Amino acid sequence: MHRRRLGSELRRIRESAGRTHREVAAHLDCSQGKISQIELGRVPVRTSDVRLMAEFYGVGPDGLDQLLDLAQDSKQRGWWQQYPSTAQVPGLQTYLGLETAAKAVSCYGAAPLPDLLQTAEYCHALRSTEVAPRTEDELGELEQVLTARQQRLVGDNPLELWAVLDESALRRAVGGPAVQRRQLEHLVLLGYRRNVTIQVLPFEAGGHPLMSDRIAVFSFPDDADPQVVHLGDSANSRFLDKHADTADYLKAFEQVCTRALNPKDSSAHISTLADQLK
Repeated sequence: MHRRRLGSELRRIRESAGRTHREVAAHLDCSQGKISQIELGRVPVRTSDVRLMAEFYGVGPDGLDQLLDLAQDSKQRGWWQQYPSTAQVPGLQTYLGLETAAKAVSCYGAAPLPDLLQTAEYCHALRSTEVAPRTEDELGELEQVLTARQQRLVGDNPLELWAVLDESALRRAVGGPAVQRRQLEHLVLLGYRRNVTIQVLPFEAGGHPLMSDRIAVFSFPDDADPQVVHLGDSANSRFLDKHADTADYLKAFEQVCTRALNPKDSSAHISTLADQLK
């Protein structure tokens, strides 16, 4: 997130200065591709490069200090990097960085249930069915990461979570009927939290624009940071942050919310499904 903010600021200053990627690359004696990657927040930025760019753009002392502070922040390691298993899941470390920085996350997917809503036993059963088998140590580590992530839902400044759950995910008995029943009961309890909104998209809703997608939308405290849309499954992960790329997905998510049951009816529906598993 700090890299994205730094890159966005460097891009804004470059454009204000009327400089091109080619000119900046020549000044830093590097490729144009590197400048593009820096502005997209996809690569680390050396302090010396930030100084050279600021000098080239005519940035004053105060502006330079702000850029250097951002550059320093961008070098900080995320809490999740202490867990090697996170590097084995495509896009997970980037996802965790965005989730940690976000003030709100909105998500939809047919199955499985969103990570932040999973019980430990549901998570364990789900991970045990993956194509590439994991050791008990790896499973335990990923579950520790999940527990740490779920702490964002509590506290003085909790993450705002809006989850639209497809009925198929509620009916699939991951880990068996008993595990799924306790998972559904957990969803009902989570729905009572002010910062958690849960809607169910029933089968009766029919087709909708996100039928083939699993989506998460990240919103951030600073309005200057654009929303990021994540599209992904167990093998692929894409992150979109340009308005031209995210606009259709944001509109599609709104349509899905409109077709889903309201939170109160969703809670009742989940309770009914849980009772059927007893």
